[in-house]
Amino acid sequence: MRQFKKIGIVGGVSWLSTVEYYQSICEMSHRMANGLEQSAPVAIPEMTIESLNINKSFGLRGTNGNDVSWQPFESYFRSALQRLETSNVDFAIIASNTPHNRFDQITDGINIPILNIFEEVAKYCVKEGIETLLVLGTEPIMASEVFLNALNGYGILGLVPSKGIDQDVVVSLINLLQAKKCNKGLVQMEDLANRYLGDLPKNSTAVCLSCTELSLVFPEHLNSTIFKINGITYINTMLIHIKAAFDYAISESA
Repeated sequence: MRQFKKIGIVGGVSWLSTVEYYQSICEMSHRMANGLEQSAPVAIPEMTIESLNINKSFGLRGTNGNDVSWQPFESYFRSALQRLETSNVDFAIIASNTPHNRFDQITDGINIPILNIFEEVAKYCVKEGIETLLVLGTEPIMASEVFLNALNGYGILGLVPSKGIDQDVVVSLINLLQAKKCNKGLVQMEDLANRYLGDLPKNSTAVCLSCTELSLVFPEHLNSTIFKINGITYINTMLIHIKAAFDYAISESA
């Protein structure tokens, strides 16, 4: 029987994406076993999920530029990682983009590997030849330099929509998706892509769905890390992160 590393997942932010993380890891296990002779059920990595309260985490958000204001938010996520440590997981992931803005602070003192979604996306962009990335995400994601700096470290130019109407459109869409009141948003994203990336070569640009719920606008592409619609390339940060976690779970590295 294949041996997996045990995965810890900090979820609940939101539960919709947490379901996708769990389901996708299980589906990847089945695909890996496809064609192999099975005398028992397919082996799936052991997982422990610490599901947080998204309403509470939202209320604990701080103000960009004021590190002290983020400490309660950081503590909430760090405590979840500490509980995962005590459950003997081998490594962990945070199933949400926004907390990665405070990744270094949240993971301070945690003694298990934590896979950073920003780093995994940057490495993926290098592999796919993406040189410019339009980042669509929550307000903290679009207001912070953290993700853009991670991309820049790999030679990728990260752009965000301008503050005001453009960012408000993205945030409103995310809120509707999290509340399961909407599964649309293609028109808004195409408009932003055409305005911010329209003058650049299409083969080296992409729209980054940097909120795990944004990928739910494209249910037919939930199993695709990268896909193209109407000439615009999109990358799914959630699935990139999930694949990185699965690959780490089956790897021989410590």
